Amino acid sequence: MIYFTKYHGLGNDFLLFDERTIPQEYFTSELVRRLCQRHTGVGADGILLRTKSERANHRMLLWNADGSSAEISGNGLRCFVHFLKDSGYDVSQGVQIETGGGVLSAWHKGDNVFETTMPAPDFAKTGGPSQLKLTAHDLTFDVLSVNVGNPHGVIFGEARDIPFAEKYGPSLERNGAFPQGANIEFVKVLARDAAQLVVWERGAGITLACGSGSVATACAGCAVVDRPIAIHQPGGALHITVATDFKEIRQRSIAERVCAGEVYL
Repeated sequence: MIYFTKYHGLGNDFLLFDERTIPQEYFTSELVRRLCQRHTGVGADGILLRTKSERANHRMLLWNADGSSAEISGNGLRCFVHFLKDSGYDVSQGVQIETGGGVLSAWHKGDNVFETTMPAPDFAKTGGPSQLKLTAHDLTFDVLSVNVGNPHGVIFGEARDIPFAEKYGPSLERNGAFPQGANIEFVKVLARDAAQLVVWERGAGITLACGSGSVATACAGCAVVDRPIAIHQPGGALHITVATDFKEIRQRSIAERVCAGEVYL
């Protein structure tokens, strides 16, 4: 049996492990899928493992619920910092975390609120995201391709619901324009500093919130800089701050501990 702790960030939930109790090689695709299965496993959108890092205080490894590995998760990153704090690691002065999207900084802001930096968008030096026209089923979408440590396709338009994302998201995720697949964001702009978002996540499907998707959305449609943009999702609001030069992106919201226990391998 292995010990786990479960956390969520705006309903995007993860099982957290430490290599002090279970080594990385145990996390096969089959085991990840079994643990994340909501009816026969513990149930989660993904798994996070803390390991040692030669570049930062800690390293965060991430697997999606389908067993595939991923570069980064904004909600997962906040959950990871909460897990570090609960596990006795010192985060009082901030902490550096190595991810597949680079080394990022994180802070505990009090109670269950955490703030982290996020990777700058890939278009920071080119002036804007790539514009694609992609077809899924009976509709054609104008898609902005944005990479913020992991790939995203951002679609601005009318408000969309979860059934709409479930119908069109999978085909767009696997479109040839995204060789490694992509998270797909359906966005309704509410104001210059607010947007409504529904996400189909690569490797996980529908989630109640997506941190990196919120960052991609804020960067792709940035109307204000150097102050928070509220990205409203089914699980709640995530606040994204984009620097004028796009070189520093921050995300801030809650991460909460759900439960802990032991599970059979």
